[in-house]
Amino acid sequence: MKRNIYRLIMSALLVSVGLTSCLNDDMIDDQKYGLINLNANKIIEIPADASHEISMTFKPTDGLKEVVIGEVRLAAESPAAEDVVVNLTASKSAEILGASVALFPLNKIQVPASVTIPKGQRSIPLAVKISTEVLTDNPQYIAVSVATVNNSGYIISGNFGHLTLNLKAKNKYEGRYVLTGKMDYLPNLASYLHITTAFEGEPYTVQLKTVNGRKLKFYDELTREDYLYPMAVGGGGTSAWGSFCPIFEFDDNGNVVAVTNSYGQPASNTRSAVLDPAGVNKYDAATKSFQVSYYMVQPSAVATAPHYRCHMVETYTFKENL
Repeated sequence: MKRNIYRLIMSALLVSVGLTSCLNDDMIDDQKYGLINLNANKIIEIPADASHEISMTFKPTDGLKEVVIGEVRLAAESPAAEDVVVNLTASKSAEILGASVALFPLNKIQVPASVTIPKGQRSIPLAVKISTEVLTDNPQYIAVSVATVNNSGYIISGNFGHLTLNLKAKNKYEGRYVLTGKMDYLPNLASYLHITTAFEGEPYTVQLKTVNGRKLKFYDELTREDYLYPMAVGGGGTSAWGSFCPIFEFDDNGNVVAVTNSYGQPASNTRSAVLDPAGVNKYDAATKSFQVSYYMVQPSAVATAPHYRCHMVETYTFKENL
């Protein structure tokens, strides 16, 4: 018993020493890790989502295009107490972009040498100029980073100190489209219906976004705001097929030559897409629309080959540019 009590006392002492060591850690005091006191060291960042990447498309004929890619922001409890001068740089750093990606030419993007967060404010828009004539069908990458801060008492965010730009030529068919058509759920036609049936004749718009010069990716902007294929539920309401999002591929004559699933062929849930060659599958320049027929294939849910679960026959009619 005495031996056990002695061990408990020694364990408590070791924990106490460890905690004291952590509390006296200079790295925490310097706010290089651990909890950060926003008032003691104010953080400069370029806000972004977890990917730190935004994708932008332009027509190669747009010339020198100025675009706001985000903002430079002060992360602090209070707005800036002074004008804060933040210096920026464009970078092809392999540490940020990786070693294997296609890089956008440094001399074809103009990043401001500095921006100033005005006293009393928290952020300033970040605009760059891009020479669009060098864009290609496939993405090229460049990073815009916070280099330094002229004012003292500010630190650059370790997580949000840069923003990666994914730049490519706009697919000529990219845009917002009115979607019409049908979706036959082959195991039971009444269970799931085409998304447009839930909107009682109202125009249902979707975005078709550039993947490259030949491919467009479906984006549901009205129900899920995500790269998912939506549907109406037979009993009422809407839902979406998880890990399923069609990519439409065109040839030079406007024929739809393939439909694939952006999550994989197949995705982890075995869903894939395949073109129905019996459909029209062609873009009509006169009406700025195209028709397409395709299947959602899922062997894990439909055991019998060819494993078709849904059959889509749709028309996409151009509404406006994105």
